[in-house]
Amino acid sequence: MTLQAAESPVRYGIPLEWERVSYYRNELSHTYDEDELPRDPRQWTRENVAEWLRHVMSVHNLPEIPPSRFLMNGKALCLMSPSMFLSRVPLGGKLLYKDFQLRLCAALYSRS
Repeated sequence: MTLQAAESPVRYGIPLEWERVSYYRNELSHTYDEDELPRDPRQWTRENVAEWLRHVMSVHNLPEIPPSRFLMNGKALCLMSPSMFLSRVPLGGKLLYKDFQLRLCAALYSRS
């Protein structure tokens, strides 16, 4: 087996990821009313999690996700791994995980 160098430089997603975190930090207030969903996912109730699921399904045209698969609050979502999201939602679990992590990072690293 021979290893070959890539034809173009390998680029890692860190700058793009921070752009997304910045987007989530700045734009979340336009997506939801302040009263509907706290900006910090660790403060979400079960109802907030259900609202977040409905929003992600509508924005990304995901198939219907039964709310019974996520009967938990935001702190419980923080403890979930990508494979746990995938086991609950095979079509869209990665996207849910990514969206949640970006929201969590935006809350953790916001300066306001």
